[in-house]
Parts: sequence; structure tokens; C-alpha cells
Amino acid sequence: MDVKKYLDDLKEYGIENSIPNISQLNAAFLGQLIALKTPQRILEIGMANGYSTIHFALRAQKYSGKIVSIEFSPNSHAQALTHFSNLGLNDVITPILGNALDLLPTLDGPFEFVFIDGMKKRSRDFLELVWEKVPEGGIIVIDDVIKFHDKMVGLWEYLEDRKISHTILPIDGDDGILLIVKE
Repeated sequence: MDVKKYLDDLKEYGIENSIPNISQLNAAFLGQLIALKTPQRILEIGMANGYSTIHFALRAQKYSGKIVSIEFSPNSHAQALTHFSNLGLNDVITPILGNALDLLPTLDGPFEFVFIDGMKKRSRDFLELVWEKVPEGGIIVIDDVIKFHDKMVGLWEYLEDRKISHTILPIDGDDGILLIVKE
């Protein structure tokens, strides 16, 4: 199977159907970050139809890494399961359907890489719930922090109050990510 064409088609389908997938540039950047860090366990909050998850899994499978990915929408979750199966990634990805706010406390860490791309107004809550599950040196990435800055209620105060060092990287032309390397 031509994986690049599959991903290009999936991205195009996402654009045509208003599915909030990460950009190709963001996927490439995060894929490189995963390749450099080689986290054994990756956590993704908000997988939509699996586009980002697939990018991460293709990197992680090269060094036997695993991904746990949470999605709230049953329709998106079902689409993602189909894509994972089509690409033979079921042994790399553990997809979970449900509310991340309820599920995160039940997950055992550690996760050396966390990608937060769920409901923007819950970004602070997601960060707080994963914080203790990330070891020193682990990476936490929060997507869409420029475009949706004002929707991320309490996130900026949380970072400031706890003196969490972070960097905002404008990966896309109109948006970017927040990157934390846990100290």
C-alpha cells in the first residue's frame, strides 16, 4: 500500500469534511520530534479520524513505541479504527473512545510524549491531568495555541502560576504549538 497517498487522501478528505486534522507541516515536525526522542509510550488526546495518530505510529513502530489515543466522537473513532486497520497499525495504537477528562485519571503512565489536541477550552484540564504521568525530560505538545489562544481558558495562568517553562512554535502560517520539555 502507498502510505503517503493514503495519508494525502485522508488529509484531503479531512479538509473536504471539516475534520480538524493537524497540518501536513505540523505532522512532519511532530514526526521528526518523535523520531528524535523515541518515546516508548505516546499519549494523544483528540485523534479525530486518526490522521495525526497514523503519522506518530509510523515513526513509533520503527523502534517498537506504542500510542494510546483518546477520541470523544464515536464517528471519528470508528473512522480512525478503519484507517489503523487498513495500514496495519493495530499493534502500535491503542484507541480509546470516551471523554479524556474521565479517562486520563485511569491511565497508567509514564508517557514520554503527549500530544494534546482535544477540546481547546479543556487544554488546561488535559495538561493538569497528564502532568504527573510525564517523566522528567518528557515532551508535552499542545496544538492550535495561536489561533485558539483565547479559547484555552486558564491554560496561560496555569503555566504562569506553576512556572512551567514552555515555547510557542509557529509551525503553520496561521497557527502553532506549545512545547513543554518537563523539567
